[in-house]
Amino acid sequence: MTPPPLPIATRELSVQDDTGAEQPLRVQVYAPTPDGACWACVYELGAPVSVRAAAYGEDSLQALTLALHAVQAHLRTPDLRDRVHWLGAPLADFLTQP
Repeated sequence: MTPPPLPIATRELSVQDDTGAEQPLRVQVYAPTPDGACWACVYELGAPVSVRAAAYGEDSLQALTLALHAVQAHLRTPDLRDRVHWLGAPLADFLTQP
């Protein structure tokens, strides 16, 4: 599960720590790649979350879509809910917030 050297998409978020201070949180999604009979799309959430995983689909578009939904699921965990911000405002929805 080695990602290509450059992500196809990056978003810079911030997350409030336990003291209320804002810490940077980078989300990166890499290009889907063939993985046997399916496709894999690697995604990363940087520190303090520190997640690197892949979503799998029947084709590259499904793998990419599932990776974006997986990122949103990580951002909605009880530890992060209501603590993640984008452009200075609370992040309500990673996929659709303008």
